[in-house]
Amino acid sequence: MERAHDSDPLDAFELPAEFLRRLPQRDEEALVRFFDVYLPKIYGYVRRLVRDEHLAEDLTQDIFVHLHRAFPTYDPTRDLRPWVFTIASNKVRDFWRSRRHKESQKESSVERDGAVDSLSAGAQRPHTAMATRELDANVRQAIEDLPEGLRMTVVLRIYEGLSFEAIGKILDRNEVAIRKRYSRALEALREALAGPFELHVDGNP
Repeated sequence: MERAHDSDPLDAFELPAEFLRRLPQRDEEALVRFFDVYLPKIYGYVRRLVRDEHLAEDLTQDIFVHLHRAFPTYDPTRDLRPWVFTIASNKVRDFWRSRRHKESQKESSVERDGAVDSLSAGAQRPHTAMATRELDANVRQAIEDLPEGLRMTVVLRIYEGLSFEAIGKILDRNEVAIRKRYSRALEALREALAGPFELHVDGNP
């Protein structure tokens, strides 16, 4: 698993200042540029947080409708990426609190239990191409089985490469709390993957 960086990578997300200034006016060209850059990334983020592909598509659509409505309140002097991910994270948390989510959790509990039981065996297999794919699937499953707060933290850190400070702003927690939450998430992943899959991030095991 790739090492996350303390400084947020902006190359794939940074829009020129002229586009940022035009976003609050919902300028068509600026919006097209924004959607081209952010749509695939936000969908990928949401997909790692919810289990169902169609649900991830629905939530992503809701997020971008919300973003479109919220652009007049966006301050172009602020970093765009944390602002976008805050809105996306809040939408996912709203879903997690919904009755629809609670009902779907009950329906899928047996499937999740079976997947967790298979994690150790998958991690022990030789590093063939098939075994690597299975290990990747096991890692994704282990992340999906994390408690929701830990899951969001580890996805923002490992997959999105955000700093602890940025994650704290997105999740409305201080940096110390985010670091503790992240450490708990890594420990839970180690236990789920039965030891041989080592996670070393920021020099800490």
